Amino acid sequence: MPSPQINFPTKEAELRYGVKVLMEAGFKPEQIEKIRDKIGSGPGLIPYNKETVGMRRYMVQELLAANLSNSQISRVLKLSKETVNADRQQNRSLWTESILKSQDVHRARLLQEAIELKEQALSQFEVSKRRKVTTISDRGESTTITDSAGESSFLTVARNCLEQQAKVLGLYDIKPQVEEKKSYKGFLDDLAKTINDVKEKEENAKAIDATFQVEDSDAAPETAEGLVKVEL
Repeated sequence: MPSPQINFPTKEAELRYGVKVLMEAGFKPEQIEKIRDKIGSGPGLIPYNKETVGMRRYMVQELLAANLSNSQISRVLKLSKETVNADRQQNRSLWTESILKSQDVHRARLLQEAIELKEQALSQFEVSKRRKVTTISDRGESTTITDSAGESSFLTVARNCLEQQAKVLGLYDIKPQVEEKKSYKGFLDDLAKTINDVKEKEENAKAIDATFQVEDSDAAPETAEGLVKVEL
């Protein structure tokens, strides 16, 4: 356990400081006495309930904020070090949850704004595709509506909104499975090569069969002098 940030000459001075911190935080003396002497798990003490556990954890948090160590808090509130440490961890967990909730609310608001802006941009893009042309002549004004490709700037806004949505949702952090794609492509390449090799061998075999002729003859082969060589 690290040394306390505040050193007190006596335990009484430590207790006075702790009680002062709790009273400045809004606790009444009878509430502090209740946690110190009347509530707990020992003989003759009142068991904790939801309200008193919350009060105890609040006191622990205030004393931690006042730079007291776990040992000092355990002496001020007459608690075990294990109880003080458990309350400290619980307070930290609740604080973390509150931060995450606020982040979720912020993400939801950003997503809603991005969706609304994207829809507006796409709607304006559709409007920009129909141009209204007004001509003035001796006969008066005439209005014609023509179709066009639309303003690309609206599509740019819509695309940026989609990118913002992806960032808020954390989709940019997902890495594509490049290695799997490469291995699958390699499998297809190998398969195609194998098929080509088989076809090439079949064609070569057919070419050999077409040029090779077997002569069925009972005549004995002639020698170089044109005579039949007969072995006796």
